[in-house]
Amino acid sequence: MKSPPLSEEVYNYILDHYVPDSVLLNELLKETETLNIPLIQISPEQGKFLYLICKMIKAKNALEIGTLTGYSGIHIASGLTEGGKLITVEKIKDHGEIAKKYFAKSGLSGKTEVVISPALEYMKKLTSENKNFDFIFIDADKTSYPDYFNEALNLSHSGTVITFDNMLKDGRVVLDPGDDADLKAVQLTNKIISQNQAVESLLIPVGDGITLCVVK
Repeated sequence: MKSPPLSEEVYNYILDHYVPDSVLLNELLKETETLNIPLIQISPEQGKFLYLICKMIKAKNALEIGTLTGYSGIHIASGLTEGGKLITVEKIKDHGEIAKKYFAKSGLSGKTEVVISPALEYMKKLTSENKNFDFIFIDADKTSYPDYFNEALNLSHSGTVITFDNMLKDGRVVLDPGDDADLKAVQLTNKIISQNQAVESLLIPVGDGITLCVVK
């Protein structure tokens, strides 16, 4: 057996029962759209999924690669234990400033730190400082996904959960990528992760596909 096709009706059923509507998150999305920032944040059920993972593993320290305007960061930070902290890395300063505003509106300023930096460069800096995290979420430029995975391993301990978004690429992950560099990178990353003996992993068809890894 396999999962049934997710019709619009079934999808809305899931949201209605398990993902409460949020006035604040709707406001964030509206401002993102008004500012002509691409609406490429995770889906509502993916947000709840990440929140639940953080709660289940009792994550205290989290790292996010790709802040955008803070939608996913709010879910992750909300799931951290008391005294927990999310470091979220964004390369575009204006996006990071909006995220800071909505972290504050969510009461999460004390649990979040927005870093404006090229992601790989900052991850290597964290590695040099011997930092490690309980939960890592990666949703940034796809061509760097293989490198992000390697650095994420360096920033992990046994039990760390590493997650990647857009790993189905709107269902195109099984197609010939041709000249699509992003699709090639996602296919390569799925291959690398699935064959890596340092993690146990699964590609989960939630949203556009989340590859979830647990470090052994």
